[in-house]
Amino acid sequence: MKLLLFLVLLCSFGLLTPVYPQKPRIENNPYWIGHNNIDYTAIGSEGDFEDGYMNLLFERQVNLALQTTYIKRVYRIITEAGVQNASEISVSYDPSFQQVAFHSIQILRDGKAINKLNFSRIKTIQQEKELDRSIYNGALTAVLFLEDVRKGDIVEYAYSVSGFNPVFKGRYFSTFQAQYSIPIKNIFYKIVCPANRKLNIKNRLTNIEPVITGSTSEKVYEWKIVDPPVIKAQDQLPSWYDPFGEIMVSEFDNWQQVVQWALPLFNSKTPLSKELQKKIQEIKEQYDTPEKQVLAALRFVQDDIRYLGIEMGSNSHQPNTPNTIFARRFGDCKDKSFLLCTMLKALNVEAVPVLINTTYKKTLQDWLPSPGAFNHATVRVHFNNKYYWFDPTISFQRGGIGSIAYPDYQCGLVLSDSSAALTNIPLQDTGKVVVKELFTMEDISGPAVLTVTTRYSGSFADDIRSDINNNSKTELQKRYRDFYNSYYDGTNVKDSMRVQDDETTGNITITEYYTVKHLWNISKGITKASFYGMSVSANLQKPTERDRTMPLAIAYPAHYIEEIEVRLPENWSFEETPVDVKSGSYHFSTSMFTTIRKIRLTIEYKALKDYVDTADSEQFFSDYDTMKSALGYQLTQGKEVMPEKKEKVSDVVGTIVAALVILGVVIMIIIRALRR
Repeated sequence: MKLLLFLVLLCSFGLLTPVYPQKPRIENNPYWIGHNNIDYTAIGSEGDFEDGYMNLLFERQVNLALQTTYIKRVYRIITEAGVQNASEISVSYDPSFQQVAFHSIQILRDGKAINKLNFSRIKTIQQEKELDRSIYNGALTAVLFLEDVRKGDIVEYAYSVSGFNPVFKGRYFSTFQAQYSIPIKNIFYKIVCPANRKLNIKNRLTNIEPVITGSTSEKVYEWKIVDPPVIKAQDQLPSWYDPFGEIMVSEFDNWQQVVQWALPLFNSKTPLSKELQKKIQEIKEQYDTPEKQVLAALRFVQDDIRYLGIEMGSNSHQPNTPNTIFARRFGDCKDKSFLLCTMLKALNVEAVPVLINTTYKKTLQDWLPSPGAFNHATVRVHFNNKYYWFDPTISFQRGGIGSIAYPDYQCGLVLSDSSAALTNIPLQDTGKVVVKELFTMEDISGPAVLTVTTRYSGSFADDIRSDINNNSKTELQKRYRDFYNSYYDGTNVKDSMRVQDDETTGNITITEYYTVKHLWNISKGITKASFYGMSVSANLQKPTERDRTMPLAIAYPAHYIEEIEVRLPENWSFEETPVDVKSGSYHFSTSMFTTIRKIRLTIEYKALKDYVDTADSEQFFSDYDTMKSALGYQLTQGKEVMPEKKEKVSDVVGTIVAALVILGVVIMIIIRALRR
């Protein structure tokens, strides 16, 4: 209901063209598809399966001239769980340029086909699956709930989706999976392409080649895959690592052609509105240097233009005009990047959009060129003979132009006339977290006062500043208290936390004040207190799978310095055991400074890249144990008092009997002596 109201409001303000739900059609199979004669009974009902059903066949056939994709699926219900998980058929599509046609839906049971294609039972609903990311794409989903599905049934259905996104100007690109994480008995792919169109094909992690046939008017590419090996991805993988084989197809010959396709999308010939011109003029008058003007424009787009994407049809890739974005005061990544570039150019600063893949990052270097390689847009600025990279979707960034952090996107496609390839992007983030935890106590038996001072810089300051702007101080105070209370039992707030935000440097300093009731533990004559580098520990993650065949992801960028200082009320003796662990992926070290009443343990951890290579994974597990054990330090005083040994009853009785015997012997000797 909330979504419907939102869309109605958008339409009423002219922000959306009303799209009326289009009912799917029922049609015969397309004439151009290929047919696979598979004996489902020969496959049997045993073997590997997921979610209670076994995938017997998956087909995907594409006709480029007709802009139509045909899909067919066949699966066998193995268990009762399969009845629950595989009795719903759903197809998503964009009604602004696509139409769905169902060809068949049937259940095969005991050698008979039961028709389940009932037009009146097909429901069309709107499922906005990216609402949590503030993206609305207007997609519809055609849903049919199958009735009377039983264990052992074979479900078979086929449908077509007609229409390609017009923003790509008729050029085709896609990826066909050659392997999956679930078993699939048969995979069939087919592309029907006009003879005058060139398809570029590239394999990744697979050696399957297409069978190519054709005539003077068209070419046909076919791939048949039988029982592809199932790939089980290990845990804690880098986002860019994809272990599944795939076939890439694209009508774009090189990245320069992608640039030529994208440049017109970010080129508005409409003169800037008076309101936008006024804003730009205000920046010119208020800030007296070009650097300050760049920062002012960046902060305006980041903080005053909220993130919201309405990505229907061509707007999936084409931004709105700068005038529209400025007037609405919202936009997605491409909108905000376009507006920032426009404002900077009006300020006589060179700025161009950059297309990014936030997930696959540097591995784009091995992909076929296509617009589908990207899911994000940012900005590159050329200023003072140096390049700066900005992400307008990050809010609350502060500091000078040289200290603005940019995520580790690794590479991107710069949209300029001179760009012909992907550009490597160096890490633009020197930020770190410096934590000082000071424990002060007046006596061993009483509580300790804990003062925590944390200084954030770079992207770490961006994150904490966003956290502060999105949460109440009370909530943050509670969360921070709970963090320390999880290790130092009895931690309570002594005074309100204090926040210092230096917009000139971009650094944020937070000071927290606690009392710790149960820091010391006295048992059997020994006094103990344990201290732990909790901030560093939170960034050391250990995967569950030790035998690695795939790289291991680690948090990056990550640079933490944690200093634990303990001031004692009496003299104490200390042992110093510094640790230094270094590899090509991380560096960890500890050092210690002591006096007779003070100890200061400094722990530093820095990630050098975002992964540990497979060959180095075994060493990582060894280093992990070393690093974790070095995070803690324990103060002990006193000597353990051993309890008195309690003799068994039988031993006491035996001792008494022996004493009586000896006494009797002595008495006998005395009597005999007296008689003599």
